[in-house]
Amino acid sequence: MKLKLMGKALYPLSLIIMVSFISGCMHTGGRTDKKEPTAAPDKVTLKVVQSLTTPQRTAQLRKLIEHFESVNPNISIELVSPDYETADEKILDMLENKRQVDIVEVRDITVHEYASHDLLASLENYIATWSNYMHLSENARLMARDFDNITYFIPSSLFQVQLYYRKDWFDAKALQVPETWEQLFFVGKQLTKPEIQQYGFAFRGGLGAASMLSSIIQDYNGDKVDANDSMFNTDGSTIFTGERAAEALELYRKIYVETAHPTSIDWGFKEQVEAFVDGKAAMLIQDSDVIATIQEKLKEGEWATAPLPTGPQDVSHYNVGAAGWGIAKQSGHKDEAWAFISYLSSQDNNRAFTDSTGVVSIYNDDYDVEKYSTGPYAPYMLMENNPIRFRGVKRPSQYTRYSEYYQMCAKAGRQFLQESISAKTLLKQFDDFWLRQRDAAGK
Repeated sequence: MKLKLMGKALYPLSLIIMVSFISGCMHTGGRTDKKEPTAAPDKVTLKVVQSLTTPQRTAQLRKLIEHFESVNPNISIELVSPDYETADEKILDMLENKRQVDIVEVRDITVHEYASHDLLASLENYIATWSNYMHLSENARLMARDFDNITYFIPSSLFQVQLYYRKDWFDAKALQVPETWEQLFFVGKQLTKPEIQQYGFAFRGGLGAASMLSSIIQDYNGDKVDANDSMFNTDGSTIFTGERAAEALELYRKIYVETAHPTSIDWGFKEQVEAFVDGKAAMLIQDSDVIATIQEKLKEGEWATAPLPTGPQDVSHYNVGAAGWGIAKQSGHKDEAWAFISYLSSQDNNRAFTDSTGVVSIYNDDYDVEKYSTGPYAPYMLMENNPIRFRGVKRPSQYTRYSEYYQMCAKAGRQFLQESISAKTLLKQFDDFWLRQRDAAGK
């Protein structure tokens, strides 16, 4: 069955079910499309820097690198894998200070900052002769051209969050899976036992806190949120104004204070996931790339997945993220760098990468839909089939200072959680910030 994609603005859910399993050995796939490195007698070494470092994806990348080097003996790959939480800062430092680097992992939340400062090479000339480009899914191509309609990176994977929960804990207390944020708070309290280091929710208060904070406020704004400019409502106001925003923010703090481990105010991705798989948290909201880790650590029947919680109007908002590979502007080996990126981006190699890491492929092809109607990916199909309740919104990544909002959510959000500032103060800070961004963008 060929999956149909919906409109550009919504970054649809339908492509989430595209994960399929690859058997047999890997192929180079795109070899005939690959632009050959410029002739050189000496061996070229490409420095490649990851952003989203995890053991599974690093292991798969090394397998792909080994095969690439075997068929490209004049190119050697040096893979650099910084710590997950500081990788984007390291990449930015390398690009800004013109350090030796050829390929960097670019994300939807970093591409605008990198490209607007002229730190990435345009890939337009390369994709003009790369036949695989038109076979990419619509969302993959939209993400690739998200800044100035120029391709600065080729996505390797797409991301979207869902709810993960400890089914065995829920069953033991006869608890229903939460469908709303209020219910999430309620069942989270039932499953919180600080005396045995067990908590209801794996909270994320460190870098990346903006995801949940933004989502719960959007959900409390209900159907007023502008799908194409998701920090604003359709009436032109920001999502941070009004009683609903304050109500959402207070619930956000209650979830932390009453259902989460106190140290989660500093947690990032790694700590969140570890708390869930180590039996310290009953619920987790994360992307599908955690599925491989959960399957490794927990037994079948101990965990399950569910659609995202909704706000008071029975509306939930989601967006699709992307990560992939771009060429550093200062690279002296751009042709060789493209050879490696196009190799990673061939259909077979991308499938092998996404299957091993649990993320979503960048290709739109025929799939066995029934295969994904049950199991850990099923909520994505459930959400896709209910677009009134689950609404796609575009990340505000078109604003060049978008990354500052991430920093604000971690810093000011921490102050709010510790009751150093009020909800009113925090919402005013966010409201002012986004009004300034809109004015600067001339909207």
